[in-house]
Amino acid sequence: MDSNTEDLHKEIVRLKEEIALLKKDSQLSAYKLFLESSPDIILQVDADYNVVVAHLPEHPVEKLDSFRGINIFTLTPVSMAEKLRNVLEKVFSTGETYVYEADGEVRGAHRYYLNHVSAVRNVNGEIDHAYFVCRETTIQKIASMQAEENEQKLSALFEGSSQIISLYDKDSRFIWYNRAAYDKSIFLFGKFIKVGERFDSYLQEELRAGFNANFEKVLKGEIITYTREYEYENKPFFLEIMLQPVYQKNELVAVSLIGNNHTERKEYETRLEMANKELMQQNEQLNQYSYIISHNLRAPIVTLLGLISIFNQVKNDPEEADEVVAHITKSANHLDTVIKDLNNVLTVSDQKNIMTSVDLDAEFDIVQFLLKNEIELSRAIVKYDFSAYPVVYSIKSYIHNILYNLLSNAVKYKKQDTAPNIYVRSYKHESGFICIEFSDDGVGVDLEKFKDKIFGFYKRFHSHVEGKGLGLHLIKKQVDVLCGRIEVDSVVGQGTTFRVLLPE
Repeated sequence: MDSNTEDLHKEIVRLKEEIALLKKDSQLSAYKLFLESSPDIILQVDADYNVVVAHLPEHPVEKLDSFRGINIFTLTPVSMAEKLRNVLEKVFSTGETYVYEADGEVRGAHRYYLNHVSAVRNVNGEIDHAYFVCRETTIQKIASMQAEENEQKLSALFEGSSQIISLYDKDSRFIWYNRAAYDKSIFLFGKFIKVGERFDSYLQEELRAGFNANFEKVLKGEIITYTREYEYENKPFFLEIMLQPVYQKNELVAVSLIGNNHTERKEYETRLEMANKELMQQNEQLNQYSYIISHNLRAPIVTLLGLISIFNQVKNDPEEADEVVAHITKSANHLDTVIKDLNNVLTVSDQKNIMTSVDLDAEFDIVQFLLKNEIELSRAIVKYDFSAYPVVYSIKSYIHNILYNLLSNAVKYKKQDTAPNIYVRSYKHESGFICIEFSDDGVGVDLEKFKDKIFGFYKRFHSHVEGKGLGLHLIKKQVDVLCGRIEVDSVVGQGTTFRVLLPE
């Protein structure tokens, strides 16, 4: 080999060596840059657990060399030393890589770390070093613990709730449900619900279309609420259901169902409705009683006052005085009976308890006695026949009021300058009811014009006589209470017939 060739060869060798050194320096620089920029604690230790390479982010780079040769346990918090020793022993003996969590007091606060320990082998495959990489995870760990705690609280809240709560995907398949939903599903649907199955598969055929229509509305953003009635232990069970969309980052991802047992509320509403009806009935009764008192008491009082006036005129005549006193006694006894009857109606809540046998002849005699002056002034001819049905089983004060008002109206609404003819009778109606019928030849009523109003409150159809228009309204209410009905036929100028139909 000549000298030129030899020199060239030496130059090539030198260049290769320089290139190799440059590569090595570059690798070392990259490795150094990686260590300096890493937020983790990185330590390389030998088999005696002494530090060979150290990177501690909280220490300046120029001080890191001072850690070389120091035993790793000198740098390790006491609370974490034992676990680290156990892991290092396993790494050096088995060569396996271990990842584990550790926590303890560090720099005045309780901190959490994720540790990675791996073996380093030499060219002969022997383990002579180990890498220890420690990353602080305090913020993430606390956040995770808080999230887990919140999840546990939510889980406890949902699982302990008496509400039925469940989640569905967009195809109405179960994603999740709480304990109440699962437990109640067996008697709501006859089987237990299961994740992945469609909700409408648990419904009766006739209910599926309605549910699916509501579900589609919820998928469009609506909130749907409705009540469904079920049966549990042979009792009605009312479930108020609310379907609403569930959003995640403004995207609808699921549908929730919340069911509340509103059986008690429904029962309360029913009781409240019944109480309101009772109050309305009682209020209606009070209106009736106020009218009854003004009518039924006024007549005997007027009669008494008239008889007293007559008595003062004939008191010196013993025979006439005795006759007037007898009438006074009769009127007073009737007044007492009326008051007792009204008191019974007012104080007894169950009207069946005050039903009694009412003698129509006797009651009609009393009514004629009370209306004696009106009958005589009008020169009315009153005929009656109760022989077909002389007795009705009813409320005495109601029958008295019906007879009184119908006779009073027949007398009152007579044709001018004409004595009225009135006929009253009782018979078995073709409907099976007992009928009390009043017929007169008075002025009559235009039924085409007033038929729907004839029994209305404060309705009057003639202005030539005094009255408030309460009589027929009161009769209609009382007949309704007695589970009967009242009919009317009338022709203007020819007369009127009222039929009061009462159950036998």
